[in-house]
Amino acid sequence: MTEQELAGMIWNIKEIIRGVYDDTEVENVILPFTLLRRLDCVLQDRYDELYQQYKEFPDEKKDVMLMALMRRNGLTFFNTSGLSLNKLLTQPKMLADNFKTYLDGFTQNVRNILLAFTQEDGENGDISRIYSRLDRNDLLFQVTESFVNNADLHPDSVDNAMMGTIFEIIIRKSKETTNTKAGQFYTPREVVRLLVSLVMHGREAEVNTLGKHFQIYDPCCGTGGMLTEGKRYLQSMTDRTEMKVYLFGQELNEKTYAICKSDLLIKGDLDKDRNIALGDTLANDQFPGEHFGYMLANPPFGVDWKKIEGKVKEDAAKSDGRFSVGLPSTSDGSLLFLLHMISKMDPIGSRIGIVLNGSPLFNGAAGSGWSEIRKMLMDRDLLDAIIALPKNLFYGTDISTYLWILDNNKPARRKGKVLMVDATHPRYARLLQRSLGKKRYEIPDEAIDEIVGIYGDFTDATLPDSDDIKVARLMDIEDFLYTTVTIYRPLRLTYSDIAKKAAEAAKGDKVKKADKEILEHIATITFPDEKINDEEMFAIMREHFGKKLTQGFVKLVRSLGTTDPEAPTVWATPGKPESGFVIAPALTDTETIPMKENIDEYITREVLPFVPDAWRDPSKDKVGCEFPMTRLFYRYTPLRDSSEILADLMALEADTTSALQSLISEAR
Repeated sequence: MTEQELAGMIWNIKEIIRGVYDDTEVENVILPFTLLRRLDCVLQDRYDELYQQYKEFPDEKKDVMLMALMRRNGLTFFNTSGLSLNKLLTQPKMLADNFKTYLDGFTQNVRNILLAFTQEDGENGDISRIYSRLDRNDLLFQVTESFVNNADLHPDSVDNAMMGTIFEIIIRKSKETTNTKAGQFYTPREVVRLLVSLVMHGREAEVNTLGKHFQIYDPCCGTGGMLTEGKRYLQSMTDRTEMKVYLFGQELNEKTYAICKSDLLIKGDLDKDRNIALGDTLANDQFPGEHFGYMLANPPFGVDWKKIEGKVKEDAAKSDGRFSVGLPSTSDGSLLFLLHMISKMDPIGSRIGIVLNGSPLFNGAAGSGWSEIRKMLMDRDLLDAIIALPKNLFYGTDISTYLWILDNNKPARRKGKVLMVDATHPRYARLLQRSLGKKRYEIPDEAIDEIVGIYGDFTDATLPDSDDIKVARLMDIEDFLYTTVTIYRPLRLTYSDIAKKAAEAAKGDKVKKADKEILEHIATITFPDEKINDEEMFAIMREHFGKKLTQGFVKLVRSLGTTDPEAPTVWATPGKPESGFVIAPALTDTETIPMKENIDEYITREVLPFVPDAWRDPSKDKVGCEFPMTRLFYRYTPLRDSSEILADLMALEADTTSALQSLISEAR
């Protein structure tokens, strides 16, 4: 029986519980029972013998001696109850009571997984939930019997690799059936294959180095698909049977954590129980101080981090904190996961592959947390490539998605460069026969191979059947950097209808008493009929208020003026040019100047011809960074000629007229 057939048979056991469990709840039965059946089958041949040995251990040494017994027999788990699913069926009337004894008999690592299956949104789990609802609805015996009779998961029939595939298929069927937050917990298999292929590309020499072992880490590991695919890919690159690949991950959602840990336990990939941890990666890193050679992640799209804002900012305040570079807005924490992964890069070399939405490409102006994070990637030459994916690949979202590849030990020819790949072309997507939630397309294997080939070539590229449609552009780091320069203009004012304006201003509800008196006095002054400039205005003011004018007085008087580009410059201290210009806030502007451009030359060419009195303060310049994927691959599509459009309209009108005439003729 193939993996697909066996997985289908197990999944169809859901028909027994249909009506009692809805589609979103079926996995609460199928997944833990599949795990239990596999564990029983693994222990089956030696269980009675080993259980007898366990019973003979002294009570005070049972736990320690059990660990030794497991090590001697190559086991990572055991059950001390003397029961199995098969044995439970022999006492139908005691089934529920015995089921609890059976579950409680598993070693702590298995009990932790089973407990996590019963937890929701941080609430305390109860291992009895695995069977109690089935028992209340008289379905426990039937479900248990179906697994025992139909699911032969003995290692002689189903090895670890095949069992892992079966479990993955069941997980996928569960997520595809419900489509509930599937994109959050489950990354489509072909996207995982592409990401892993990109991250592992060019590592053949390292993988084939005798004695070399590897660690793969996923900070939001979901059901563990990226971890297992990463291990599978590394193993496919070499004939080294002694090579070890250790998997590490952390997951926030309890049930997804349980699925991931079950999958790895079933495959024999869970080297240590602590390697897959439960908890919030951003707020409570379960692997502090550890480094990994390969890291893969698909963090949740657009999920805010307000609940953990305090802890994140506390970390960011440390000079060596994970987030000290800068913080994105609280509405999207995806770049925080990237910063977390960067903090775990091994100094001798690590590679990162992460799935992100479009926001991290360009959100935030120069100096913002978003921009500072991108700039850090350029400053440290960490970013190797960004690949834009086709739309509608994910189950829960149709937004644009991108793969970012990072490397802190780039080969010489890739240093100082970033490859941008546009894989959004129809060539790289295949329409599914039926949609799965919002997933309408998949990336076929041949497209994965082509994209990986483009990445490996690391140079400009066009579509194979076109010379003018770019699919890859090799950029210098400086191409993504820019300087935001603030352009200042001097304030120029003229004054007219001064007495009238002063009288109206004095009537304001929020005018201070002292200002009111000044304005009322100004309203009594006789001013020239024509417009006067700032210097002339304050000459009159000195005649009436004295030569010493306070800053508050000057500000109040100038509020009566009108901006006039033809007027003389206004000085900070009226009549004293040495006091400097007064900046006109309404005329202040910014220019975004590419890093490769000389700022002074740019201003001379692009600004001063239009505003000769403009100037800049270099101390206010800000260096920013963005990755303008859309702009890099923009292709102008000429508008259709008006004569063609008119011809189409006339043809459409003729068709409509003909159709109406036919209807009228038939009616007669």
